Amino acid sequence: MNSSATPTSFPLYATKRPKIALIAEGGGQRGIFTAGVLDAWLEAGYDPFDMFIGTSAGSQNLTSFLARQKGYAKRLIRGLSRHKRFFQLGRGLVGKHIVDLDWYFEKTKEANRILDFKAAKESLGNRELLITATNSRDRKPYFLSPKGSGNQWRELLKASSALPFLYKQGVKLTTEYNAVSVSENKANTQPQAQPESDYYLDGGLAAPLPVREAYERGARKIVVIRTGDVNFQAQSAWLHKLKSLVCATGHCPKTINYLVQHEQAYQQELAFIANPPADVEIIQIFAGTKLHSKLLGSADSDLRHDYKVGVEAGRNYLFEHGDMNLPISDAFSGTSNDDMCNDASSNGQLPNPSHVQHSATQLEKQRLSA
Repeated sequence: MNSSATPTSFPLYATKRPKIALIAEGGGQRGIFTAGVLDAWLEAGYDPFDMFIGTSAGSQNLTSFLARQKGYAKRLIRGLSRHKRFFQLGRGLVGKHIVDLDWYFEKTKEANRILDFKAAKESLGNRELLITATNSRDRKPYFLSPKGSGNQWRELLKASSALPFLYKQGVKLTTEYNAVSVSENKANTQPQAQPESDYYLDGGLAAPLPVREAYERGARKIVVIRTGDVNFQAQSAWLHKLKSLVCATGHCPKTINYLVQHEQAYQQELAFIANPPADVEIIQIFAGTKLHSKLLGSADSDLRHDYKVGVEAGRNYLFEHGDMNLPISDAFSGTSNDDMCNDASSNGQLPNPSHVQHSATQLEKQRLSA
């Protein structure tokens, strides 16, 4: 593997170009970094992707990107996710959701916050969008395809964002939502019969960084927008210690198991990225250092900072990898009143520089040196 912050690359489109996937990681309010990356691409008219896979906040970002709503995700993160109605620890003491996703997604139906699912569906066309969720019954990752109405799409986004404990048992989805287990995507495997309905939780629990899934679905160029910094490894010794102490009593809370599962899944994906198969190119987009924002409870100044870092990262990617002769599939609409240019750095210098990291296989090294 060859990793570099300023990699050399071959043209995005050759005579027969590879299938290109875009993966957007979750991370709660840290998703504002992803919003900045995608807004930079909307500004430039860049969307060459064949497949999109989003986890939690990443699925929301990809939806507004497909809807061509520049600035939309930033506005919701800075507005709705910081509203006192959205996050209240005290609600958990009376049996209610600590994070009110129902209220949050109802707000996306209002005229001044409308999420344009119709435009997203039109720009998606025959391409593939997969929204990850974790089945609370079998704890497997499921990849959900929004093929119905805007309300159906909205429910999938809610399920992908429903963290255990913060949103109780999860979001109830029926078979009409086309839930497909990761185990059912393998060749020559018959789909397993699913119950008429199940509860689904945050996709990041079982599929935090679904790079292998994109590869198994045929993607040979995979672009990953990360909300952790380049050194983030998802290793928490304290969590495993906590599990050993708590579970020794004979009672092991589901939440702890979910967190351990998340870390194990994350490590498996990082190992795949570090040692990819010979026929795939993986490009990761990072913040250069740890983002200022948090999962929840971020200051607005921190969100503004991380959005700027994301915009810069998106522009850096276009400079290094973008083929601007390939225009976006549709002219974007629904831009927010917030002017992205006003949020961008005036001199291009940021206190938290971004990184674009390239994982080149031996096959690609030969092509690059040819």
